Amino acid sequence: MNRKKIIGVFLGCLFSLLSPENGSAMERETEDEVKTKKPSFISLDTKGGWVFPTNDFVSGKNKIPYYSSISLKYGRGSDGDSWDDKAYGMPYYGIGFYSANFFDKKDLGLPFALYLFQGATVRRFNPKWALNYEWNLGMSFNWDPYDPFDNPNNVALGSSVNVYVAGSMYMKYYINEAFDLNMGVSLTHFSNGAYRLPNKGLNLVAPYLELVYNINRPKSIVLSESEMEPPEIEKHIVHDVMFTITSRQIRFDTTGTGLPSRYIDRQFKVFGLSYAPMIVNSYKYRWGPSFEFVYDESSDARAWREKHPVDGMYYDRVELGSVWKRFSCGVSLKGEVTMPRISIFANFGYNLLHGNEYDYRFYQIMGVKAYLKENLFGTFGIRASRFSKAQYLYWSLGYSFDGKPFKKKKNKG
Repeated sequence: MNRKKIIGVFLGCLFSLLSPENGSAMERETEDEVKTKKPSFISLDTKGGWVFPTNDFVSGKNKIPYYSSISLKYGRGSDGDSWDDKAYGMPYYGIGFYSANFFDKKDLGLPFALYLFQGATVRRFNPKWALNYEWNLGMSFNWDPYDPFDNPNNVALGSSVNVYVAGSMYMKYYINEAFDLNMGVSLTHFSNGAYRLPNKGLNLVAPYLELVYNINRPKSIVLSESEMEPPEIEKHIVHDVMFTITSRQIRFDTTGTGLPSRYIDRQFKVFGLSYAPMIVNSYKYRWGPSFEFVYDESSDARAWREKHPVDGMYYDRVELGSVWKRFSCGVSLKGEVTMPRISIFANFGYNLLHGNEYDYRFYQIMGVKAYLKENLFGTFGIRASRFSKAQYLYWSLGYSFDGKPFKKKKNKG
């Protein structure tokens, strides 16, 4: 799948999540009934923060210590008329536009991003103050990527299009029925998931201020939220099975190979199968072990430059490693934060069978999960090692099998 198709499918899937299910939540006006419109909002935030010196490009003589950004968002909130709103912390979601300035246009460009966001209340302290979280996921554009001639210093990003991931915790201050002021701290990551090397990535941290203008928000939502109690959930196990297909690049050794660069424009296929029995005892989260089986074509591959005997030209050649070295098997601990529409999850794992020595045995997985039908879901995520080195971006298609509720212990007496 080429880059344009990946971008198109990615944005199409993300933004399609904003469409109400089966049109049931759309506001329609008829002669007999006028439905109350869902609360919505427009916000503008500004950030000014620091770039973590996690690679050679953003440290030393190429140090890029500071950055600034602005973000414009449109979202829809909860109206407090169902138990879901209370169970999930009055969730909200929407789309946003992000623009950053690294004060170094020559090496990085002036990137911008389109993204999906979702957030909710962690705890309300009083009618004026509440602690919230939010995460963002999207695609960023207009980077000035690595080029061996024109931009050889930029080992952070090897492509002009990269994934944008951010998370934040903030305090919301209720000004009045129309306005809120959010004050918090955000973490941001840019990477192409090793789709094109080099890909050291960029990691940012910043405090921020956000002004929110609310539309159609009743005062009762702010003061009391939903008064409806959610039904008691029965503790049970959900069995998730996922199939993954993707591709990646790797770096090659130049010693004695004649290669002018460690980066070769060659995509290696990756297939994965995972099984996770997730314990469910809350509306907001689920957790459990996960088992990942991976076939990675790049494992033990070698490359060299060779002169063709007929045309006299030099070509980069690649030889795949042993079939058995392409397989790995890992076990991880998986946690998932659930919402009515979408969920986010993370795995921390270790490869018991470790075929690809290019990667570390310890690995991490982060992603977004969206149900397409009742039990059928799709995911988009990234697999990495050492919490910073991306192995690959991936798409998965999965199915959830609901287990029976745990039996409750009977009281003796």
